[in-house]
Amino acid sequence: MNSRAHRVCIFRLGLSMAIACLLLTGCWDRHELNQLGFTAATGIDYKDGQWMMSYQVVIPSALSSSVAAGTRGAAKLPIVVYSTQGKTIREATWKNELESPRHLYFTHNRVIIVSTTAVEQGLSLLLDVYLRNLESRETVSVLICEGEAREILKQLMQIQVIPADGIEEMIKDESQHISALPNVQMYRLAKELLGTSKSAVLPEVFISGSPEVTNPDKLGQTALSSLLKLGRLAVLNQDKLVGWLSLQEALGVNFIRNMVKNSTFSFPCEESSSVENSTFQLLSTKTRLTPHKIGDHFVIDIEVKGKGVLLETDCPVDLTKPNTEQDMEAQLNKKITETIEKSWSAVKKLKTDVVGFGDLIHRKYPNDWKRVGPNWQTEFVKIEIRPKADITIKRTGLTTKSFKLQRQQK
Repeated sequence: MNSRAHRVCIFRLGLSMAIACLLLTGCWDRHELNQLGFTAATGIDYKDGQWMMSYQVVIPSALSSSVAAGTRGAAKLPIVVYSTQGKTIREATWKNELESPRHLYFTHNRVIIVSTTAVEQGLSLLLDVYLRNLESRETVSVLICEGEAREILKQLMQIQVIPADGIEEMIKDESQHISALPNVQMYRLAKELLGTSKSAVLPEVFISGSPEVTNPDKLGQTALSSLLKLGRLAVLNQDKLVGWLSLQEALGVNFIRNMVKNSTFSFPCEESSSVENSTFQLLSTKTRLTPHKIGDHFVIDIEVKGKGVLLETDCPVDLTKPNTEQDMEAQLNKKITETIEKSWSAVKKLKTDVVGFGDLIHRKYPNDWKRVGPNWQTEFVKIEIRPKADITIKRTGLTTKSFKLQRQQK
């Protein structure tokens, strides 16, 4: 090959590489940061035959002034709430472009609040949207509310500048330290509704007090007229709401599901007493479920083992005596078994297997499951449980005698 042909080949190769580089580095869906509306929370309502979508959008320029508002007067609102309606969820979302100067960006969405009226329509459409859309987070926390979800998004908080962050931190903290209300993320909700039992639970969030705090001027007060709070546990069957469980009933469900990480509860001094004047903190626990087939029905053994510390007691007790801790542990065991039994009674009334017994029976007795599976809602309420607790008090604190006993001995 002569030198001229060699130079032509090199030129053509370089030109081809340059064109390829231009094609590879193109961003067809690029958005500048100042064109995006960062969505922190989403509210879903159903009104007048249409889906109403509400979005809590962060205002970046107002965040710094909100933090410093305590010393320099009222702050700017750190968020704005948009609401649109449509025949489908995505249609309502698309209509936001008609009134918002920025394109909604959902990658930083922290929580989804679904109203009971929206749940009555079923959660299938919501789950389809979030599992299909590339921008949506499958780890977003899902909560339920009575009334309009939009009103939850409008409520301001003092400690957390962005209310969505505060709601997510509340449910995370509760699931870690009380363990009655689980932090239900989107992927987990879908997994449970597609599971053997086809049921799930959602924690409730509501506005406590009145009037609502939607003006930043009210944040300058030491006590607000209303607060966002966590409440009951909603029970879903086939993606529809079928009832509610109280916090105590929800705690029993979590004991059965082996989801209690850390919890604190009171108990009485003696078995004959109904006055609960001692407090125990459960630091670790593990639940073991063992199904048995007896005749044509099933029995589930529930064994709870845990350990923790004694936080306080108003009992006249001397903890150096060997029987004192054993008596307290017996009261703790009774408290937990009673909590499980009460929650089981509440779950049976709802005829919804949120405790996962269907999975146990399906795995251990696959042949029997072919018979009972199609009528599981009827068979489920026939199950008998045998709860048993084994709690150990590992530490009693710095004093071995209660202050009440020491005062009596003086």
